[in-house]
Amino acid sequence: MLKETESRIRALVENEFLADQILDLIRQDEASRHADLVKRQSEGLKNARDRGVRLGRPPAKRPRKFTSVYTMYVAGEISARSAAQMLHVSPGTFKRWVLEEGT
Repeated sequence: MLKETESRIRALVENEFLADQILDLIRQDEASRHADLVKRQSEGLKNARDRGVRLGRPPAKRPRKFTSVYTMYVAGEISARSAAQMLHVSPGTFKRWVLEEGT
């Protein structure tokens, strides 16, 4: 709850004990709503996974020139960072592709 809201409620209700009870009820309601939201989200994600929906960002596709750049990298002619720049991907993505290629 915002401090502004809390201070407004305390200003409206002169009795401090009553204001505390009202604020506690509001906090409990917010916590209950948040718990319900989290539960619905997790159930929705589970249902989507059960249906086979692929969640998240799709994997980057390897460019056509990957094999030539990979060959240069394996031969030690270029670094992983240079290879990634040539392919317009992050170094982490290039290194993951190298690991996948090695298997």
